[in-house]
Amino acid sequence: MTQFAGAYRQARGNGAAHAAALDAATQETLSRRTGRADDRNTVPHRVAEVWLDPEPACGLADGDWFGDGSFDVAPRHIDLLRQMRFVWNTAERGAPMLDPQRPYGGRDLLTQLQGAFGVEHDDDVARAHVEMLFVLTRALRHASLPPGRYALHNIDARDVREAMRGYGASDADLGLDADGMVTIDHDQLRLLRAIEVRWPSRSDCEDRLDSGRYPAATADPKRPYGDFTVIEVDMARILGVLPPAPADGIFDPGPELAGRLARLHWQMLVAMQVFVEEADLSPGVYGLG
Repeated sequence: MTQFAGAYRQARGNGAAHAAALDAATQETLSRRTGRADDRNTVPHRVAEVWLDPEPACGLADGDWFGDGSFDVAPRHIDLLRQMRFVWNTAERGAPMLDPQRPYGGRDLLTQLQGAFGVEHDDDVARAHVEMLFVLTRALRHASLPPGRYALHNIDARDVREAMRGYGASDADLGLDADGMVTIDHDQLRLLRAIEVRWPSRSDCEDRLDSGRYPAATADPKRPYGDFTVIEVDMARILGVLPPAPADGIFDPGPELAGRLARLHWQMLVAMQVFVEEADLSPGVYGLG
């Protein structure tokens, strides 16, 4: 039962709806018991060690905390950034995350990293994947993308609908136009600038590795835009539409603003996908300021 519950949580965290997560957990549990895991990804022990605790091997010298500091974004990083593939983390309030099965499109992540970075040693391969967290966070702060209509390349409209089907949202709610294009506006860009992207916790990494999936950068599904427990407070603050503080201290955005904020949050999946595919970022040294 413990294995089944863990597999169910992992499937939900990977964006699966309830019924699909139950099926995935059943298959995962049977595979473990029968020894059949043909579709499971495996990584060398040293790679797993680095991903479970990346700070000692990958921390930046001038950073106050893991991920902070100056990082040299090279052309190879930008090339792999363009191949990122996002799904939706359904934990807590939900947030976009790199696809834990194929974060850059290819199912054999280690081979893809070796080719992209020209490395072979396990430490170098593991570090290259963690470096993409640094690249993504700096791209979201410093890359430029004009508002407009864009096509999705690494995922399509069907992938978006499948990832978000548990929310009962329409295509328009998810940011999809009738032809499958995506419209990016200033509100989405402001939220992208502020979104909190991190490396998964050790327990999340263990769950992914145990289920044959890869740890990878993810936006924080509990507090994606700041420190407030109610994410709408952070969103309204970022967008400059925070209502006056009520006398009882309870945030109440009203139905119109609440609906707008909910839709914008759901649209972070397509907005982040378009951003990594299309935003202009030059090689160079970047911090998070």
